[in-house]
Amino acid sequence: MENKKIRVMIVDDMESLCRKYETVLSQSEEIEVVAAAHDGYQAIMKSAMLQPDVILMDIEMESKYAGITATSQILREFPKIKIVILTVYEDDEMIYAAFQAGACDYVLKTATPAAMVSCVKDAYYEKSVIRPQVAKKLRKEFKRIKNNEDSLIYTIYLVQLLTDTERNILEALHEGKDQKEICRERFIEPVTMKTHIRNIVKKMKQKNIEDVLSQVEQSGYFYYMDKIKSRQEES
Repeated sequence: MENKKIRVMIVDDMESLCRKYETVLSQSEEIEVVAAAHDGYQAIMKSAMLQPDVILMDIEMESKYAGITATSQILREFPKIKIVILTVYEDDEMIYAAFQAGACDYVLKTATPAAMVSCVKDAYYEKSVIRPQVAKKLRKEFKRIKNNEDSLIYTIYLVQLLTDTERNILEALHEGKDQKEICRERFIEPVTMKTHIRNIVKKMKQKNIEDVLSQVEQSGYFYYMDKIKSRQEES
């Protein structure tokens, strides 16, 4: 009887990279690439239809945290799927956020073909042979911060639940703009602004928008996001 192959889906907004990873993974007789997706929505839909064994998931696609959002939603419905994050560089905070969403490992986009194949196999067989110390440290850290609403990791996890519009409003408020000014800039009615504010407060699990801003600012979220943006612009 033929051994079951590891069914893999690749998620990246660049089709050329998807083809590259497919070529790399297809060199292993144990792996079968069953699909490719190019944004978070496609990843969720194709996961539901195909239920692959392993997903290679890019983080930044249609939004900065599209891959993290998709990871969280996919694993909520299909917890047996193993998700490995594709990342350009080893930024601790983004990787922590990915693990918080349920990812089991990460691999650099510049990794060797052998390393990428090995990472997929390790995820499928639930082996942490590449970085066991890191995996152990992460598991302990996530347990410790689970209920710590002031932590940067927890804040990143909550912020990625916001829509792009809600994140833009939160950033504008952080910059010191008042709600009336934001309404004028975004051409929205005050009642629509109130709805956005209410949604932000609810998703961030706070009592009011002032508490949300305090939580986000104390966590250092915007500081680290600016650092990430600067690195991306330099690369």
